Amino acid sequence: MKIYKDVLGYNKDELFSDAFPIEELPALYAVTARMVTSDLSVKVGIGSTGSGEGEDDGEDGAGTIQVINLVDSLRLQRTAFDRKSYLTYLKGYLSQVESHLSENAPGEVEEFKKSAQEAAKAVLADFDSYDFYQGENLDADGMVAFARPVSNDTWTFNFWKHGVRADQH
Repeated sequence: MKIYKDVLGYNKDELFSDAFPIEELPALYAVTARMVTSDLSVKVGIGSTGSGEGEDDGEDGAGTIQVINLVDSLRLQRTAFDRKSYLTYLKGYLSQVESHLSENAPGEVEEFKKSAQEAAKAVLADFDSYDFYQGENLDADGMVAFARPVSNDTWTFNFWKHGVRADQH
């Protein structure tokens, strides 16, 4: 399995994996996620129980909630931006990715600059239709993915292609 991690920031958060359908675009990875039902019941069955009979001490009937499977699996954290603050973040982030590429893959810098500019214009043109997510550590220098629903139970999450690296697990 490939886990895609942030190349920037202190924590290098895990952002998505190839367990989800991935479409490679010029500047982005578009990852398809689905709404799923998550069981909130806690099951604890390790070690001794109070009764001494090995019974489950879990809490039954805690209920269920609807979650986006990618958010739940990778512990992504929703964050919020207004248009102006997102533009400020994005300019700084893309500049950091460009610096990273200059050091690690100089041949990709020009393609990145062109394709990232086009993708940034597209997201800003439809800004209000997106939600924003960060890795579980909310790393200020890390990537902020943008996502939107495409149907009642399907979402598309967009990750900057040059801002991640794939680690084989």
